[in-house]
Amino acid sequence: MIEKPPLPVHNQMETRLTKRKAFFIKSCLATFCTFIFLATYSATTFLINTWFPRAEPDNPDALCPIVPKAHPDGIHSPKLIQYILNDDKFHREERDRLLGAIQIPTEVYDDMEIPKSANDSESLLKLEPRWKPFYKLHEYLEKTYPLAHKHLKVEKINHLGLVYTWKGGDSDKKPIILAAHQDVVPVQKATLDQWTYPPFKGGFDGEYLFGRGVSDCKNLLIGLLTTIELLLERGEFKPERTIILAFGYDEESRGTGAAEISKHLLSRYGADSILQIIDEGNEAYEEIEGLKLILPATGEKGYLDSVIELYTPGGHSSVPPKHTSIGIMAQLITEIENDAFSPLLTQVNPLMGELFCLAEHSPILDKDVKRNILKAQVDANANKQVVEYLDANLETKYLITTSQAIDIVEGGVKSNALPEHVSILVNSRISVEESVQDVIDKYHFHIESIAKKFNLGFILNGEEVIAPGKQGYFNYSLVEPLEPAPVSPINGESWNLFGGALRYLYEDLVFPKSNDTFIVAPFLSTGNTDTKSYWDLSRNIYRYQPGLPFKHSGVHSVDERLLFDGHFHIIAFYYYYLQIIDEADDAKF
Repeated sequence: MIEKPPLPVHNQMETRLTKRKAFFIKSCLATFCTFIFLATYSATTFLINTWFPRAEPDNPDALCPIVPKAHPDGIHSPKLIQYILNDDKFHREERDRLLGAIQIPTEVYDDMEIPKSANDSESLLKLEPRWKPFYKLHEYLEKTYPLAHKHLKVEKINHLGLVYTWKGGDSDKKPIILAAHQDVVPVQKATLDQWTYPPFKGGFDGEYLFGRGVSDCKNLLIGLLTTIELLLERGEFKPERTIILAFGYDEESRGTGAAEISKHLLSRYGADSILQIIDEGNEAYEEIEGLKLILPATGEKGYLDSVIELYTPGGHSSVPPKHTSIGIMAQLITEIENDAFSPLLTQVNPLMGELFCLAEHSPILDKDVKRNILKAQVDANANKQVVEYLDANLETKYLITTSQAIDIVEGGVKSNALPEHVSILVNSRISVEESVQDVIDKYHFHIESIAKKFNLGFILNGEEVIAPGKQGYFNYSLVEPLEPAPVSPINGESWNLFGGALRYLYEDLVFPKSNDTFIVAPFLSTGNTDTKSYWDLSRNIYRYQPGLPFKHSGVHSVDERLLFDGHFHIIAFYYYYLQIIDEADDAKF
C-alpha cells in the first residue's frame, strides 16, 4: 500500500514570486516533454474520436477520468428512495419541518459576544440575549426528530454547537462527518417590504420555498436530520461506521462554533481520524460547454481582513494641510487598487481538474482553448492563454486570482474639524498558489511607500516598521488570517465513491430517461465554510450538496429561496450514501 503523505495541519506556501519563477523554469525545462506529450495525446485523441463513438467512461489514464457510477445495491428498503423523491404527503410534511426551522430567527451578528465568554447558558443569555433563538431551535429539533434525539448521542459544544453521534459497530472504521450550520445572515429591516413572504415566516408558491436560511443552509441541516430519522424509523440499518452530524452556530460570522466542535472531535478521535467530511458548498450541477458537471469543492481560497488606520494631528478646517488624513488614505487606496494581484494557474488549483474535464469531454469547447488547457501544465505560453481566457470573465477571474476589496472606510467627525483618525478594511480572498504573507507583503509595500512620502510612521501588527513622528503614523492590523485550505485528493476511492454515488443520483434517479453522463470534477470555493476548522480531522473534505440548479437564490439577500423539489435530493442521496459508505473498505481510501 502506498504510504499517504502526512495530514497538512497548516498549508505552507512559498511566496508568489518563488512560485512563478519555479513554474516558468519548469516550463522551459519541459519543452521536450511537451512535444512528446502533445504528439502522443493528439494522435491518441484523434484515433479515439475517429474510430470510436466515445472513450471508455472510467478510463483511469485520462486527465479527467469519469468516476464509475456507484449503484446502491443491497441497501435496506430501496423503494424508500422513490417515496422520498415523489410522495406528496412526505413533501408536505418536510415543507412544514423546514418552514418551522426558518421561522426561528437564528441571526448572527459580527459584534455578538461569543458563547465561550459565559460559563453556562443562563449567563450567556444575560450577556448576549441575541443567542436566545438558538435555544429555541434546539427545542424545535428535539421535538421534530424524536428518534434522532433518543438513539443518537447529542452533545452541545460551547453551549450552542450541536454534535449528533450515531455510533457504529466497528470501531476500526473511520467515522464520517456531515456538516451544516444553524445560523443565518441577518435581514435588514429596511428590506422587509421587498420580500415576497416575510423572511422569518416563509412561504411556498408551488415551486419555490422562501425564507431566510432556506438555502443557506437550514435546508441541509433539516435534510440531514430527516434522513437520519427515516433510517431510524425503518430500523433496518445498523451502521458499522460511526456517523457524526456537526452543526455550528456562527458560520456566517466568526466560525467559533465549528472551531470548538473541531477541538472536541480532535480530542475524541485524533488527527486524520475521519474518513470524509461533507459540508455545504456548490449545489446540484452546472451545464458548461455542453457538459453537465457536478462540482464538489475540494479546496477553498484563503482569507484576510486588513485593517489599515492612519492617525494624524487634528486642527481647524480653516487652516488645513495640503493633504488631510483622508486625502492621504485616498492615495493609499488608489495605490492598492492600481496594483491588482496577478492571475496564476497551476495544477495546485482544483480548477485545473475542471478544465481538464472540459477539454476531454466537452463536445463544443473551442479547439484552441482545448489545446491550451491540455498543454497548460507544461507549456508557459499555453498556460498564459488559459489564464487570459479565465481572467476575461468576472465569474472565473477570481478562481485564479487573489481578490482585494476596499469594503469599509471610516474617518472624520465634523465639517470644521480635521480628521485625526481614518481607517479602511481591505478584504482579500487568497488564491491557492499564494499565502497570507503574500498579501501582507503587498499592502506593506504600499503603506510604507505612502508613509515615506508623507513622513509618517508605520506599525505592522504591533511591530514598528517606521518610528511614528509628529506627522502621525499608519497602523496595519491583521484580522482573521486564514491560509488557503489543503486540497483534497481526487485520485482515490473516497472521491470515486462520493462522485459515483452522485452520478447515480442524477443519472438514474433524477433524470432516468436521459442518456447524459454527468461528469464529476473538482472545484475551488472562493468563500469559506465551517470546514476551515476541520482540516486536521480529514484529508477528504468535500463542500457540496445535492439539489436542482436554479438562478436567483437570494442567498444573503432579499427573497432567499429554494427550488423545493431539489431539497429531496439531499434526503434521497444520504439515505443510500450512508449505507454505501458504511460498507466501504477503509484500506482503499
